Amino acid sequence: MGKQIRNAARVVVGSVCVVIGVIGVLLPLIPGTPFLLIAAACFSTLEP
Repeated sequence: MGKQIRNAARVVVGSVCVVIGVIGVLLPLIPGTPFLLIAAACFSTLEP
């Protein structure tokens, strides 16, 4: 049960970071690269 909660939290955080990262790539005010790196880290640590 705990593994499912951690995976769901990582998916939510990763998805939010992807959205912020894409917005950051399009707008010059927000740096997009750090958010995309955080999203990649979140998605790479998902457990089956």
